Amino acid sequence: MAVFMMERLHRIVGLSVLCWFCSGRCPWTSGFLALGTTAYGAWYLYMLVKTLQAAVIAPTLWGVLSRFVVVRYLTREEFFRADSPPEEIAKKREEALDRLEKSWKEKWGSVAETQTYLKKHFSDLRFKASGFESMYPIFQEVINKALDPITLVEKTETCWITDTTGHKFLDASGAYGVNCFGYTKSKEFLAAGQKVADEVGPCLGPLHPCVRENIELLLKLYNKEEVSFHMSGTEAIMSAVYQARFHTQKNVVAVFQGTYHGWWDGVMQGAGNDRFVGDCLILKDQCDQSLEALKARSSDIAALLVNPISGFGWKNATTNKLDTPKVDAGVESIEKFKKWLLKVRQTCTEAGIPLIYDETWAFHLGIGGAQELYGIQPDLLVLGKSLGGGHSCGAVLGPTRLMERRDPDRPMRVNFVVGTFKGNPVAMGAMNAVLKYVSSPEGRKASDNFRDRVATWLKDCNKTLESKDLPIRVNAHRTTWCISYKQHSIFNFLLMYYLRDAGLIMAWVGTGKMIFNMEFSAEDFKSLTDIIVRAATSFKEDGWWFPDGKPVNKLPLVLGPTWAFFQRKAKETFASLSASLPPSAPPAAAAAAAAAAAAAAAAAKPTTNGK
Repeated sequence: MAVFMMERLHRIVGLSVLCWFCSGRCPWTSGFLALGTTAYGAWYLYMLVKTLQAAVIAPTLWGVLSRFVVVRYLTREEFFRADSPPEEIAKKREEALDRLEKSWKEKWGSVAETQTYLKKHFSDLRFKASGFESMYPIFQEVINKALDPITLVEKTETCWITDTTGHKFLDASGAYGVNCFGYTKSKEFLAAGQKVADEVGPCLGPLHPCVRENIELLLKLYNKEEVSFHMSGTEAIMSAVYQARFHTQKNVVAVFQGTYHGWWDGVMQGAGNDRFVGDCLILKDQCDQSLEALKARSSDIAALLVNPISGFGWKNATTNKLDTPKVDAGVESIEKFKKWLLKVRQTCTEAGIPLIYDETWAFHLGIGGAQELYGIQPDLLVLGKSLGGGHSCGAVLGPTRLMERRDPDRPMRVNFVVGTFKGNPVAMGAMNAVLKYVSSPEGRKASDNFRDRVATWLKDCNKTLESKDLPIRVNAHRTTWCISYKQHSIFNFLLMYYLRDAGLIMAWVGTGKMIFNMEFSAEDFKSLTDIIVRAATSFKEDGWWFPDGKPVNKLPLVLGPTWAFFQRKAKETFASLSASLPPSAPPAAAAAAAAAAAAAAAAAKPTTNGK
């Protein structure tokens, strides 16, 4: 583990053994080694204390626990009574879910077979549709049997989606961040990319002239020296980390708790990472002790990854837990994060640690991104999602000293970070259209006008929610927004299904992380407010916000299933071992076989006269 600096610990053990070995043979050498070992051990303890004060161990423990702890799903009867409500509330909830299930079957029953097929054969979708990101695991079976939120799209327009059954939805998914500018603009970007592809086809190696234009526009926009292109944000993160490790010749990459940097297991925290990497250090976010740990561990740390969009403050807005944490998302959170980021920048500069911005959500914080919003420059910048205008892409920007793939002093030492599609014509053409748009007065004006529309909607929507006595509020900044809950409920995750029923499409993470596109008009925002009010009103009337709900008793859901799991595994292991052993004959059969063998041997023995 990166926390315990195992390499250093091994050195201390090795030095101690060497010191002991020399003690009887060469006292002077042994004394010198003992002194060095003591000094090195004291430095190790200092770094360990600083690290333990700042490190977050829980994600690693989660990975260990997930191998040994089994949690069962709630039965349907348990589901409605999980927080110990009065029976009339439980019955009201059950009737509400039945009504919702019936409504969905009437609306989308014609696509149920396709939904089932996709879940069976499309593993990514099956995992996402399970509700893993939006609800606590014990609820998933009941909900997934009743409701299937997989949407089959027929067409899109501005910020609206029409599915194959003719139902229209307001789109709050933002295509996971890809659709920053709206469907109209995105289609224009895609058409520009297709125009380049029509001219040159899949010509890779030789580059279309628009690649140079893209590089020039990126370097001007973000004030960097070089750029490399990749196929996704995750791939670009991998490249940035590789480059930092190559040039610093250090192994550990530091990240802050709760930030997501793509699905690469080199930086994935907790659930979802089964490898438990030893070279990723997870630090407490917005904690001065983390800065002290960075200074103390500067000789180990190759880079610090920061996700600037987390400054919006929506980390606690998730609904996949059994508690309802306080959410302070919005402008105040951004101002607080700006002060924190300044201290991070100063610490990294003093410690010689490259600072990497994971800004794969390109343009969602504004045309100039986090650098413009916070006024603080990173050493390496990672872009993705909306940069490709709808095509898969990623990019890393930085100074030559961190982007060079070769060691100038040692020619045999290289960092082989390349990619087949780094100059993909169709992606480069679409990116060219995006970059020209965001670099134009028109693009910046559209971004700023949208920011103002969001600010107006935020005030109006929250005023309406308060007047309706609904225990939720919306938090937003530019394209990023979420819903915060003022009433605790273990069922808050269910609101996303009510919202979908009312006509809102969200990403799989639910109400904790939603994204506008810049084509949301004032009328669209009014429609959004109406959708939220209708969904929340029904949710409240159906008894899901029961104010006196009690905590869920998880022990019965864990102890029995875990014991049964290990019993089954033990039986399977015993059966496997038994099957691998050579078969042994029953005693009676063995005795009969031995007698038969003896008789055969006697019959074959020659007589004394040789006949």
